[in-house]
Amino acid sequence: MTLKINSREYWENRFRSLDWRIRGGEKQSFIHAKKYIRFINIPKYFDGTICDFGCAEGDAFIVYKKFFPKAKLIGIDFSETAIKFAKIKYGKLGEFVVGDATVVPKCDIIICSHIFEHIENEDVLFETLVNKCQKLFIIVPYKENFGFEEHLRTYDEHHYDKYKPISINICGAGFSMSGLELILNVYIKNIFRPFLGKKIIKEPKQIIYEFIG
Repeated sequence: MTLKINSREYWENRFRSLDWRIRGGEKQSFIHAKKYIRFINIPKYFDGTICDFGCAEGDAFIVYKKFFPKAKLIGIDFSETAIKFAKIKYGKLGEFVVGDATVVPKCDIIICSHIFEHIENEDVLFETLVNKCQKLFIIVPYKENFGFEEHLRTYDEHHYDKYKPISINICGAGFSMSGLELILNVYIKNIFRPFLGKKIIKEPKQIIYEFIG
């Protein structure tokens, strides 16, 4: 049976089968967070609540805890398997809850990283989340060249004009590979690509929108 892309069952299957990990999901969550965390406009010693909505296996929690050591962290995802793994890996860093946007508690900050591009009716999700926090940060791929069937739209500086973000920032999204693999497959090959008539591989970007809740 073919599962509908981006459905709860689809993502549950990706986490349960470990396909999400095999395709670099853990590393992407961590690297994305390392790149965008400097644009999350809250003080270093913020001691309120940060909710990571769509947290997957919680791999961004390492970054959040380092930058905001006094904050209370809550991770929410609708995949039971993802939350099970998150509790095993990072249960000491915060709380993890299974559910959709309706279970998000009233909190100070909501960070929603690389989720909205998967959502069919993103306006409904936006309205739900922005009414549950003081600040909402939405991070999505920036001017992405479509090639991922899971991603339903692309984003630029004007995508959320109607919601009047108080700040918009663009930063690198990092590569899913690292170390020797990154050097061999990107940096070294980029030296030869122009001579072979191929495009140089550039680091993808992500855009960070900040909203007042």
